[in-house]
Amino acid sequence: MKSPEIPAAAAASALTLLLAACGSIAPPPVATPDPAVLAALERNAANSCNPSVASVLTGARIPASDIRGFSYGIYRDEYRDVIVRWDAWVYLNSQPGAVVVTVDEDCRPIQIYAREGATLPGGR
Repeated sequence: MKSPEIPAAAAASALTLLLAACGSIAPPPVATPDPAVLAALERNAANSCNPSVASVLTGARIPASDIRGFSYGIYRDEYRDVIVRWDAWVYLNSQPGAVVVTVDEDCRPIQIYAREGATLPGGR
C-alpha cells in the first residue's frame, strides 16, 4: 500500500503554523511569592527555582494550604549535558491531577497548565 505524498509546501505551512502556535504561549501570571507557598514547595523538593515557581502559583491564586505534593521533571540538552528546562508538578488537595509550572534553565517562568483532570483557578 502506497502512502499519500504530502507536497513540500503543505508540510512547510504546517510547520509554520506549529511554530507560530508555540510562539503564542502567554506568560504565566506572577506575583511576589507567598512565603507559605514557598515553604510548602521547599518541604517537598528543595530547588533554586522554587521562588520562581512560588511566584507563579501565587499569581495563579493557588494557596499553600491546597498543595499536597510537589516534584520536578527536568529536560536536559543531551549534547551539552545541561538542564534546559524544569517542569514543576504541583499536586493539589482540592482536585485530581496536577498543575504544572514550566521554567527555563535560569528559573524564568514559561507557562502554567493543568494535567490529568486538574484545572487552574479561573477555568484556565
